[in-house]
Amino acid sequence: MALLNNKRQETAQRLTRELQAFGATVTSVLPLADGQNLRFWVSDYKKNELLQQLKDAGYDAPVFLGMSPQLCIESYSMGLVNNFELPLSAERQEIPRQGVIPKDAITDREKDLKMKREVAAMYEAIYGKRR
Repeated sequence: MALLNNKRQETAQRLTRELQAFGATVTSVLPLADGQNLRFWVSDYKKNELLQQLKDAGYDAPVFLGMSPQLCIESYSMGLVNNFELPLSAERQEIPRQGVIPKDAITDREKDLKMKREVAAMYEAIYGKRR
């Protein structure tokens, strides 16, 4: 599957680089599938700084998924890490409006009155006196 060049995919790639710079590990496969959110984990020590950076950048708060054991490369020991999911809004495509009735042009009053008189005359000719 080729990388899709849309805003959502570009945002996911940029966020992946930024999250990695703050010590997080992104676990989502890029490019993100439709409806899939960006998942990552971060150690408890770096969590607060990372969440504050995301908040300052204007992103919604990531959804906390839970904690799981993970091998720490720095200390060569097992530790608990925080798993998060960051929802990225999908690009919205404009839906073409089908079956829309176009608005009528503004009618001329004289034409309208003439048409009403013709209809009334035709009605009288067909049915006789008007009721």
